[in-house]
Amino acid sequence: MPQLVLMLVELTVFAVLAVLASLHYGIDDGIRITAANAVAYIIPRIVLTRARGSNTASLILLLVLTVFLIAIDYTRMYNWSHVEDYSLRIPNVQNDARGYYGWALDSYYGNTRLGEIPFPGFPLMMVALWKLFGISVVWPVAMNMSFTLLSVVLTGMFTRRLLIGRVSASPTVLLNGGMFLTAILFYYLMIGTSVLKEGSIYLSMTMAAFALASMTAIDEERHRPWLDFALFVIACLLMAGVRTTYLYFIALGIIVMALPNWRRDWMMSLAMFAVFFIALLVGDHFASYSFERHAEIIGGGWDMQRFYITGESQLLYREVLDYYFLYSPWHRMLMLPLTMSVQFIIPLPWNYYEHHSFLNLLSRMTWGWYLVGGTALFYFAVISWRRRENMGVWPWWPAISFAAMAYVMAGSTARYVLPIEPLFVPVAMFVFCRLAEGQWRRQYKLWCVVFIVLTVAALVVCHLFQRGILSGLLPAPAA
Repeated sequence: MPQLVLMLVELTVFAVLAVLASLHYGIDDGIRITAANAVAYIIPRIVLTRARGSNTASLILLLVLTVFLIAIDYTRMYNWSHVEDYSLRIPNVQNDARGYYGWALDSYYGNTRLGEIPFPGFPLMMVALWKLFGISVVWPVAMNMSFTLLSVVLTGMFTRRLLIGRVSASPTVLLNGGMFLTAILFYYLMIGTSVLKEGSIYLSMTMAAFALASMTAIDEERHRPWLDFALFVIACLLMAGVRTTYLYFIALGIIVMALPNWRRDWMMSLAMFAVFFIALLVGDHFASYSFERHAEIIGGGWDMQRFYITGESQLLYREVLDYYFLYSPWHRMLMLPLTMSVQFIIPLPWNYYEHHSFLNLLSRMTWGWYLVGGTALFYFAVISWRRRENMGVWPWWPAISFAAMAYVMAGSTARYVLPIEPLFVPVAMFVFCRLAEGQWRRQYKLWCVVFIVLTVAALVVCHLFQRGILSGLLPAPAA
């Protein structure tokens, strides 16, 4: 009976969408919008239905999240197309999205003078969709929504895979908990469904994470190694096309996850490394970012100093960093407490733009990340060093990745670290399960008080600096 009611609700949702879209765009585009969103929902729903631990609650969670994302995407498409001289075919997208969309249009029409784009995988996927269904922003938006929903489902699945046998919670609780904690990462969701490559990166990273989680999973979660390897291959090839540099984080995951049982997993690890190197070579061939550019990004230098942390809202932070990208590696490592803290707390949960919008405000609702990230920090501070109490090597993969990103980019670009955030979800879920079992409750309450006080203090200081009240306290930049 609950399944029948759920199906009726699903049909109602898409029927309402069809009516609204037809009223705004006409019947043809209304059908396209409805069909695109329906397929974007059906794919992750099928995956979730087949997942161990799935129940009506997890399907309801997926449907609620889908309705939320459809509302966001519909509002965006309306804003992009209901402007003079723009339409769903030629939308008024901005910033990086404009570059990707324009490149894809040029490629579709066979323009041989394509502008430079670092990673062509995402716009080429747009071109493929347009060849099949015609030019419209509807298709890449729906594709990214499906990728983001799949990443939420996969995060729930590798949370279940990692924690079964380590906590007393059931597979259903672990799956639903992992999905819920990912679903409250609003900035993650907002960026993932934009006309950007992030949705593809999310899917790639979560597929690789699901495969790698098998290395520390109990035997009943390791019954199909061929499927794990196939998912890993797809993940690496997808990442090679959309952002080759993130393959290094996947390689780090192989190393970390293979350590505990390397005698058992050495063949799988070597096979995964072979796939990683092949994908890296493929990505290097198609992307404009060469290996030399990779080394330059990691090593810093004048180009990084000139082109990064130059936005108006970043000027105060740049004064604090001074010549960060010219510092020695040891100097930059000593600054990790600062750069990691900035990376953790941004985007700040407010803005001072002249024109406010609900979507802009929604993307800055970072409280879900503070809950997940703050709880993960509790794990590292209190539980990780207790051999019989910790959850193994997994938490060190996202932790090292997070630190590496802060080292390379000085913690200045919140969007770059988003694909790593779901990797912290199992860590936070592990803590919540332990709390439910009666462990660490007193310590966690004390941690929450300290964490909230420090977070509020940091946000207040950031607010005062952004308003110019404390800017005079900063040292003058070096000549």
